[in-house]
Amino acid sequence: MRELVRRSIDWIDTAPVAIAARGTTTAPPDAVFAVLADHERWPEWFPNVRQVDVLGPTEGVGARRRVHVPGLVVEEEFIVWDPGERWAFTGTAAKPGFVRSIVEDCRLTPTADGTDVSNTMYLEPTGVFRPLTRVGAGVVRSSIRKALGGLAARAEAR
Repeated sequence: MRELVRRSIDWIDTAPVAIAARGTTTAPPDAVFAVLADHERWPEWFPNVRQVDVLGPTEGVGARRRVHVPGLVVEEEFIVWDPGERWAFTGTAAKPGFVRSIVEDCRLTPTADGTDVSNTMYLEPTGVFRPLTRVGAGVVRSSIRKALGGLAARAEAR
């Protein structure tokens, strides 16, 4: 695992790359957040996530986890944890070392019909991965959109 530069939430304003996706659900924000906070069940609704290992406390700022996706493992530490509203994490280590820094920010906005979910991945790619990031952004965005659909279905079934 390669150590990453840990970032605060303020870093998203200057991050070199942002990959955003949005989704909606008829579930209320608290139900959506409950699904997001159930780390080890992510593989049941996020198609590319194969495994999530919780590394200590499961909730709150400072909670950590290791996420396995095909060809990639990322260790994450939560830097924002506002139940029913928002969570964000910074990457602490990755294999392979495709980025210098990563922050993922998920915001839940109540609507008359449920919840609007906004998920943005902020990246600072390294060396050879810089040009590939722009090419891969569409693939990442598509994966996140599919995951948001799975998140919606899971939250609505609660």
